[in-house]
Amino acid sequence: MDAVTNVVGVLMIVLVMMALNTARTVQKILSDLPPVTKEEHEQMQAQIKALPPPPADPKKIEEDKIQAEADLKKAIEQLRSVDTSDMAAKMKFMDLDSFRAKLEEAKKKRDGEKTELDKLLAEIERLKALLDETPVYEPPPPKYVRLPNPRPFPEKAVKTRVLVAEQGVLMLNEQEFVKPIIDGLDKVKSQLEYKETKIDPFKDMLTKIFGSPQAAQQAWPEIAPLVNTFQMDQVANAYKALAAAGLQPNKAMLTALGDVTLAIRSNLQSVAEAVVAATKGDLAKWLALDPSKDPLKPTLKAVQEGNKITFTYGSKTAEVKTSAKDVLNYFIKDLADLDGVKNRGRSKVIYDAFKIQAMLEKAASSPTITGAFAIKPMIRPGSTTVQIALAPKAGGGETLAQMQAEGSNYQRTMRQIKGDPNGVAVFQVMSNAFDTYLEARKIADDIGVPAAWEFLAKLDLTVNVNGYEVQRFAEAPKPVPPKPGQDTVTIKPPTGGLD
Repeated sequence: MDAVTNVVGVLMIVLVMMALNTARTVQKILSDLPPVTKEEHEQMQAQIKALPPPPADPKKIEEDKIQAEADLKKAIEQLRSVDTSDMAAKMKFMDLDSFRAKLEEAKKKRDGEKTELDKLLAEIERLKALLDETPVYEPPPPKYVRLPNPRPFPEKAVKTRVLVAEQGVLMLNEQEFVKPIIDGLDKVKSQLEYKETKIDPFKDMLTKIFGSPQAAQQAWPEIAPLVNTFQMDQVANAYKALAAAGLQPNKAMLTALGDVTLAIRSNLQSVAEAVVAATKGDLAKWLALDPSKDPLKPTLKAVQEGNKITFTYGSKTAEVKTSAKDVLNYFIKDLADLDGVKNRGRSKVIYDAFKIQAMLEKAASSPTITGAFAIKPMIRPGSTTVQIALAPKAGGGETLAQMQAEGSNYQRTMRQIKGDPNGVAVFQVMSNAFDTYLEARKIADDIGVPAAWEFLAKLDLTVNVNGYEVQRFAEAPKPVPPKPGQDTVTIKPPTGGLD
């Protein structure tokens, strides 16, 4: 009770003090107000009346406020139940950062396309400038082109090769070119034969045939004497076949079989192998070498009856025993001593290739022989003739302007070809010289020269020194025998023709 009384007493004291303070404040305000005249008071009242009335009754405002809060609460509840996923997706699509990134990307693409467009415009301007500087095209003059007229070469065609390069033409008649060379060799023919034969050029070939240098050296004294008559690979293989059969081959035996070989138009190796087979009772290989073309009239016959064999060569018949010695003696004595067979090897000569080469090297310095070409004699293993490589000399031919002149060597040569019933001009055209060929061919056609043409891959010209067989220093490839029951068909190479 005392505590409550104390509190109430304190509150009363506070209330009295506040009232005193309020009275002082009001007194101060009233004392601070300026004095107002009647006119000023009336003016203030007029201004107050002129103010617009309050918008609403405060009470009504309070009610409206309560109603608005209720409506807001209801609207919030309704909004919570609304599906906003579609709107959220749209808002995501309308994301400002995304639009900014796309805008930047579009700007970069625009800048890149602008750079490319600037390049294209610059290139167009450059091409326009080049086009302005390009001279007006003038077509080249028309070319002479003829329709081909295919027909065969003359039966005994005399061909003159016309080598066509871009700069001009060069003529080569092989027969005329080689003739003075052959004429010069004919004058010293006996000097071109083998006198002393050394094994050195044949060593590699013989080592391959016999299997060792020692075996080749051992056989050399017996086979070397035939170097002037037969190819040494044939002699060596014949010696090897006879030795393998135990027939003890020597110079005389090989010489006799060489005569037989020439008589029946065969080769020494095949004859030796046939003789070896005959000494063993097999006569088929010998009969297969028959030179007769008429099967009803054979040149070679051989019939065995008991221990005897009757051999026939043409009209000559001999009966011998079947022993290897007697059969061998028939070939190297009886048959080799017959007229038409004996000493046939003496009519055949194989020349020393190195002597011919040396002779041609001397002739190479003579312009009357070489003409428009520089020559180089060559010995090629496998070839039975010495070959001459030709290289055109500078100024040896004629340019297009020169050959168009009436008295040119080209036109003179064309007239000579036309005057020969068998004359033919064969144009050999380099890959870059077709235009030159067309002009040269027009001149030849105007003169009326029978002609043909072919491409020439490179200016690699060789001619053979025919009529002088030389050692080939290499073993000849062996022909492939036909299979049993298979007929041999020979297809002739194309002979070419005029066009």
